[in-house]
Amino acid sequence: MQSHADQIIREGYTKEFAKHTVLLTGSTGSLGGCLLYKLALQLPTRKIYTLIRGSPEQAIEKWTKAMPDQTPAIMASNRTEFVTGDMTAPDFGIESGTLHQLQDQVTLVIHTAAKITLDASLPEALENNCLPSLEMARIASQFKRLKLLVQLSTAYVNSFLPDGPVLERPYSLTEEDPEDELASIFSLGQSPHSDRFSSSYAQAKYLMERLLAQRFPLLPILLVRPTIFGQAFRDPYPLYGLENSTPLNKFFQYFVADQDSTQIWHAARGYKTGANVLDEIPVDFVANACLLHASAHTAGIVQVGSGLYEPFTFDEYLEIVNSNAPPAILSTLPRVVFTEDREAPQCFLAELVQVASRNWLFDCGRSYWLKQVGGPLNLRSCRTQVNDLNQRRIALIYSRLARAGKARL
Repeated sequence: MQSHADQIIREGYTKEFAKHTVLLTGSTGSLGGCLLYKLALQLPTRKIYTLIRGSPEQAIEKWTKAMPDQTPAIMASNRTEFVTGDMTAPDFGIESGTLHQLQDQVTLVIHTAAKITLDASLPEALENNCLPSLEMARIASQFKRLKLLVQLSTAYVNSFLPDGPVLERPYSLTEEDPEDELASIFSLGQSPHSDRFSSSYAQAKYLMERLLAQRFPLLPILLVRPTIFGQAFRDPYPLYGLENSTPLNKFFQYFVADQDSTQIWHAARGYKTGANVLDEIPVDFVANACLLHASAHTAGIVQVGSGLYEPFTFDEYLEIVNSNAPPAILSTLPRVVFTEDREAPQCFLAELVQVASRNWLFDCGRSYWLKQVGGPLNLRSCRTQVNDLNQRRIALIYSRLARAGKARL
């Protein structure tokens, strides 16, 4: 019997989306905006219900800022219908008549809304990145025609694991019931396991995954675990991406601004330098993966990382920063010293970006078939193109810092 994936490779995915009415959250974020662009302009989607907080005018303003040349076409497609709501409220605060309409029509839910603040308290991270997902699943369980709920997670839900392979499956840090763990965190305001995770955001997503599996065992859910979000490779345009949603851009900015310094970094275990992969994937490749897996009715867990793109090591990223530096600043860039002594004090940036000193190898085996698919959702790239994109990206960062007066250029 032919699988959905085989059918898509042979026949394409457009027929599948012509049947879909989508409920999309997070459309004013980097990933959500990219998904909106693709659903409205690259796919024959029947209708896109876009959950927003605030007025449609505010959402359109945010889309226009992120996608100035594409937003008019998105609006002209007449496929988008706004749904006003609040993800902190029961039923997301959606008016009852609209909710009944969604229950009757929606076939695909893509829940990307999140608040990625790495230094947020754990209760705050849960309120923003766990509880809304549970409410989304509860709402979706009432949709009569639902084929799939695509829920964004993160590869770093398993950041408590040692360096090495991380498979596309659930891992448990403790045997504690996740409901008890959730209640305990809100009661005490903390968790004894927090120091095992790379961030409160990662821990909130870890609990979200476990609670979804326990509360909604029969709901068709796809958990998508991306690694670090990068700027777009291709869509809606090269280097698309909101400033606060591209961690390595922030990293480069902090790094370059820390002039005339020596930075001490822990080398990943087994290495003497930054030879570990700093796993980044373009936001449009994550969007493509979400949509292709949705068309194939994939359920369970998939990881989306540089194994589907072009892996770069920490050393290679540092070389990109240095080789593209303006001559006037080259001699003032920080000197990076790696140490194998993991008890040695690190620089502030190393403490902030803990994943940079780790060497997890994220398995993306359930997505390798995606690279055989053509059309606008393809995941094809080559090293030369990626190198060119990274050079342009670093040049823009130097330019922004110069305008802000944060670098002596």
